This record gives sequence, structure tokens and C-alpha cells, in this order.
Amino acid sequence: MSGGTFDPLAGKTLPGTYINFESTRRDAIPISERGIVLLPLLNHSYGPEKTHITLTSASPDAEMARLGYSVYDPNPSMLLIREAFKNASTVIVYIPAEGKKATLTSGGVTGTAKYGGSRGNDLYFSIVDNPVGGFDVAIHLVNDVVAEYTGITTADELIALDNPWITFTGAGNLSAVAGAKLAGGEDGVPSNADITEFLDKSDNIRWNTLAFPVSPSGEDGDSVPALLEAVKTKITYLRDGTGTYRAAVVSGLDADYEGIINVTNGVKLSDGTVITPAQATAWVAGVDAAARNTKSNTYERYDGAADIVGVKSKEAAEAAVKRGEFFFTFDEEGYVVVQYDINSLTTFKKPKDETYRKNRVRRVFDTFGESVKLNFPPNRFDNSPTGWDVMEGLGRALLKQFEQAGAIKNVDYDNDFKVDRTGSTGDVAIISVGLEPVDSAEKLYFTIKTR
Repeated sequence: MSGGTFDPLAGKTLPGTYINFESTRRDAIPISERGIVLLPLLNHSYGPEKTHITLTSASPDAEMARLGYSVYDPNPSMLLIREAFKNASTVIVYIPAEGKKATLTSGGVTGTAKYGGSRGNDLYFSIVDNPVGGFDVAIHLVNDVVAEYTGITTADELIALDNPWITFTGAGNLSAVAGAKLAGGEDGVPSNADITEFLDKSDNIRWNTLAFPVSPSGEDGDSVPALLEAVKTKITYLRDGTGTYRAAVVSGLDADYEGIINVTNGVKLSDGTVITPAQATAWVAGVDAAARNTKSNTYERYDGAADIVGVKSKEAAEAAVKRGEFFFTFDEEGYVVVQYDINSLTTFKKPKDETYRKNRVRRVFDTFGESVKLNFPPNRFDNSPTGWDVMEGLGRALLKQFEQAGAIKNVDYDNDFKVDRTGSTGDVAIISVGLEPVDSAEKLYFTIKTR
């Protein structure tokens, strides 16, 4: 369905739901479920390329055979997933480039890793005599048995089992082998075109916040890869071009855009693991995606963090906020927390004022915009007085739902959702919405008079 922003004078060619946000307040529901992070595994050492793999917090290891690792393994990609899952309910991962598959011929069959990458070199299979008849075949990953079959006689029988770790080929009877270790697996190196393809494919699945764990380059980290700009271009297109309200978390990009969160320091976990700003994008994406439109992440604790890498002084913190940076500080109890839940927007002019820099406010606008698309698709209502009454009734019900949830305030039900009954004609319906988001009290000024 077409969507995005509109120029009331120019109009639109395609049928669709078009939405403008302005500081003088606007837009509408059902509220879609949040908590979904999209995470590219840019240098992962195993798995199917160019495929979205959905993981849930209820069973994070359900796709271990496709990723080659348990989420709890000490692996850089798994670390990112774990950090995202500290808050997210769902993490969708994507491997841009698959490497070369490990393989070996032994025991009467050729075993080839199901997917490319160096992790395939940690796979091996054993074929041992079964006292009752045939052979017992075991598939090993390092020191763990990940699959085991008994009483197998021929290669065809083994092939028919379609093992999720190793693809077997061959013909004839099996023969015993103590341990046939696969070799030759090599990691894939994603190109810029692979990353662009990942971003383009993100249009077609549902998610809330993208984590893009790429570090600034250059000797002093003063050069931003073109890929970060590509992320901004994609998010801008989704939000302003299609009316799909997504956000992205990056590190080292002064994007000056409300759909981009710019992380500029990292943390050290209690086990000593250092999380760079680029890696911290996974945690930030998780906490942003999981937050409802009634919650701010200012002073949100970073679970498992014991220290800050790149802690900012008061003066540096003030300057960083003015630059639209998202970073970590210590609270009064010594916990690592989010300093200020803001995005990278720093230019405040019509139609977007300073409230748009707040991520809680952005989430109000985003969920309201998503709700408009869900409840007001093309061709659902008659463009007539009867249809206008129905639209206004539904719109006011949506406003009430947001107000009761604590997402918006000062609702004028007679005027905050109105159909322009003069301008709405033919297949064009013009609807104006008043929307005043609720923010959190994050700057508290006390005057204490002693007696």
C-alpha cells in the first residue's frame, strides 16, 4: 500500500494512506506490537545467506543449526543477539554473504557443511559398527553430538535423513570411520551491494528498530562509512516515503534525523566483555523496540553492564546531547544507565520542533501513524457524509485509546479528528488530526526554601 507524506496542493497519483506530522499536532491506531529488532550479522562465520532468520526470546536457540552456534556461545554475532534480547522479544537476523562450505569424503560418503563459513570446519562425523547391524552415525560440532542415527547401512539411508548440519552424498554401503573432520570452510565477506540488498529486503518484513553494528573508520574514527549513510537513506525512505515508521541505531553518524539513534560510547559487562559503541547498537535497538509509546528510556539500566567505555564528563555530556548523541552514564547508585533517550535530530524548524528529538515522543508518532494505516486503508469507507461520520467515530475512539494509555493528552474530541467535508470529494478524503504527545518528566527543577 502506498503511503508517506503529502503536499496538499500537489496531491498524489496512487491510492494510499498519506500522513503529515507537524508540530501543531497530528495522526492515529490498533497499536501494533513492538519489540522486534532487525540485526544483520555482517561477519558471521556460518549460515544461509540473504535469509531472514527469526529468533524469539522464548526459544532463542531454535535456529542453532542454521546459525552454527548457540546464542550463549562466546561468538561476536551471538554477543550481539544476546544484547538485543536483554529487552527485545524478537530478533530477526540476516547474513549478507555466505562463505565457502567445508567438506570431506570418508566412510563411503561425502559430507558437506549445510552452509558456508569457517564454522563448518568444526563439524565432523563418525561411523561406527552397530552390534545389532549396520552402523551408528554421529554428527559432532566441536565436542558436542548434535545428531545421532543408529542402524544405518547405506549412503542412501543416511542421505534420506536430511541432517540439518551436514549434507551427505554418495552411493553404496557405508564403512567405519572414527572421525571425519570437515575442512576448507571459509567466511564470506559482504560487499556494499550485499548490504544494500539487505536494506532493500527489509521493506518486506515487519520490525521496529534496526541495529547496524558498523564502526566509523579512519585513523581516529573520524570517517563514516557510506553504509551508515545508506542506512539513513533507507530509514528516511521508509518513514517519509512509504509511511512505514521504523528506526535505526548506528554509531558515529550525525544523521540529524529523528529516525536515527546515534550511539557514541560503550560499556564493559560484568564478565569483562567490552561492548563497543557499534556493538551497543544491538542493546539500544532492543530497548528502543521494546519500549511502548508511554515509556522513555532515559536512565534505563543496562542489564549486565559494570562499567562504561568512554565515559563523558559533564561538559562533554552536555555537548554530546546538543549533537544528538545517545550514550551511557552512571546513575546515583552507580548503575550504568542511558543518559538521555534522544535521537540524532538537532535541527529544529517547522514542521518539526524540539519534541521530535525525544524517542518517547517519536514512538507516540510512530505507533499513531501505524495505527492510521491499519485502521484507514483505501476503499474501506464511503466518501460521503455517512462514511465521514464512521471515520470520525473510529478516529475519536483511537484518540481515546491513546489518551487512556497515557500516550497523548489534552484531547479535544470534537476537533482533534475531523474530516474536511468541503474538500473531501471524489476519491480524496482530507482528515485533520490533533495530537499532543505525553513526554516523561526528565528535567526536574526544585526550589527549596528553608525556614
